[in-house]
Amino acid sequence: MLWSAKYPKEIALPSSWQQLNNGEQYCNLLTQYFSAWFPKILGYHFLKLGGLSAEIAYDLFLPHQIILSPEITDTLNKLSKQQNTSFIQAKLTELPFLESSIDACLLTNILNFSQDPHQILREVNRVLIDDGYLFLSLFNPISPLLFKRYFHKKPHDRLLFRHYLLWRIIDWLELLNFEILECKPLLQSQKTSCFSHLVTIVARKQTYPLTLNPQKICFHKQPLFEPANAFRESILGK
Repeated sequence: MLWSAKYPKEIALPSSWQQLNNGEQYCNLLTQYFSAWFPKILGYHFLKLGGLSAEIAYDLFLPHQIILSPEITDTLNKLSKQQNTSFIQAKLTELPFLESSIDACLLTNILNFSQDPHQILREVNRVLIDDGYLFLSLFNPISPLLFKRYFHKKPHDRLLFRHYLLWRIIDWLELLNFEILECKPLLQSQKTSCFSHLVTIVARKQTYPLTLNPQKICFHKQPLFEPANAFRESILGK
């Protein structure tokens, strides 16, 4: 298992779930799970990073859906023609948005195929508004996937993917000031209850830090009022 956050070589990013083994099944599981959270989005701009995130369907009408991917494919072109949808070609590590301009972000299994996951999360944190939602999913290394190094489906090109333990991603998010709302394994069947292939995280960007360190204020001790001393001082003053 690779523990270094930044990988020394470039990693190819899949543009569709059809390139992955069991990809369509994973896509359906994530769509079903996140559909219960999407109505909680308040705002207008909903950002989907990568082709895997773009294929997660949602039924919301009002939000403006933005699909961002490093490459343009036929599938992404078709998705960008949906109502209230825009497509932007850009790097995931250099999001072309102003600070605090995105209301929610979807990041499905992109970290497993990223060379620099830290930078992606930092960019997501930068563009999200305060109290904005982050929806994230990962392949679970505590499963038979631990022994897989490539995750492509023939005859597609080989796709190297990286393993991350859930607690490690949660630690990164908490350092970036996210509140973890829910972590959940997605079960494909009852037989795989202990070794689910997918885990999900729903987090919310906090307005204030997780740990508040209030400044200590020193108050000067005030003398007590004593009638005898006050009478004596008034006589000496005259």
